[in-house]
Amino acid sequence: MTRVPATPRSGTPGPGPRDAARPVAGPPGTAPQPSSRLRAMDALRLLAALSVVLFHFTAREQHRWGMDPDEAFPRLSEVTPYGYTGVHLFFVISGFVILMSAWGRSVPQFVASRVSRLYPAFWAAVLLTAVLRWAWPTFETRTAGEVVANLTMLSEPFGVPAVDGVYWTLWVEIQFYAAVLLLLLVGITRRRVLLLAGAGPLVCTVLALTVPEARGLLTGLPWASMFGAGMVLYVIYREGHTRGTWALVGLNTVQGVVVAVDQKAPAIDALTTGTPVWPPLLALAVVGAVGVVAVVAFVPAVRDLDLPVLTTAGALTYPLYLTHEYYGWALIQALHPALGRVTTLVVVVSVCLALAWVLHRWVERPLQRPLRRAVERVLTRRHRREVEPVGSSAPASPVRASVLVGAGDRR
Repeated sequence: MTRVPATPRSGTPGPGPRDAARPVAGPPGTAPQPSSRLRAMDALRLLAALSVVLFHFTAREQHRWGMDPDEAFPRLSEVTPYGYTGVHLFFVISGFVILMSAWGRSVPQFVASRVSRLYPAFWAAVLLTAVLRWAWPTFETRTAGEVVANLTMLSEPFGVPAVDGVYWTLWVEIQFYAAVLLLLLVGITRRRVLLLAGAGPLVCTVLALTVPEARGLLTGLPWASMFGAGMVLYVIYREGHTRGTWALVGLNTVQGVVVAVDQKAPAIDALTTGTPVWPPLLALAVVGAVGVVAVVAFVPAVRDLDLPVLTTAGALTYPLYLTHEYYGWALIQALHPALGRVTTLVVVVSVCLALAWVLHRWVERPLQRPLRRAVERVLTRRHRREVEPVGSSAPASPVRASVLVGAGDRR
């Protein structure tokens, strides 16, 4: 296999990429070299978010429609429970893009990019949702202390009730970031990534299936195979494929299917009121989550799409995911008696998308760059103090700094 050098681009965390690169075709068996962004991956993020939105509005048990969702949407509610696998798709995309974001960067650069991408929209979403829960008569409120704890994005491991239940995926993402940060500290190489993406999910899947107590502590265990599949797909995208790399994608996909059938099918049934999900169809949806990321990354007709509107759509994904649930339920409760169910659903999804655009335009865009620079500056200063000899004003050795920040590419 011939390695084709590639310049990693920054990515969007938390559910999905932001600056995925579009490859230029190389020799057979080699990776395409990134030249711009994978705009189709941006659109795929929004598709994943919308599938979760429809799951919450038309399948998840709640009484905002004045009846159970399966009564409000008898036919649609037979399909939308499988929208839960939008979460699987989120995590496959994260494995691909977060590795892309880390490869070739220093620890300060990686941490700063993640903090600046995750927190601005999250802080706004926590405060907006907390205010709505306080003001809306049918919602349970959260205390000021609980809201403050939520703003750290670490409320779940400390046992603090979430302002919005959808935040559970962010704690899973943070656990994945910790694994990637470990790679950065030791130096990201193809071999190390494949080792982590192969052995890590295997251990996590075994624990998820056999040790229920471990799942309660490390919520990322059942999802490690989805992250692993995305990571291997990025290695193929960056450096070319072998039979072994595709076998590793397949192994992670099979593990994802096993966990989905064993644990996620009962979880979906517990959340919904309609017909139980059919395990073979759920398994097919999980395979599809991995497959569609591969299609976007490797099928020229898809990966080479250069439509800026796809990137604009992708930018709405994270704020939509963070804010849709409670604002959507409030709007459903207020509008459906006058507008009817179908019209209300269309209006509510449209309003949620509009709110997502407002957060992207007036919160994310103004705050991300200065926050990233500030965090990177602070971490870089601290790093320099750690690597500079005591009593010396000379810069640290470039070789030593490279090792410490994980910027090397040694095999």
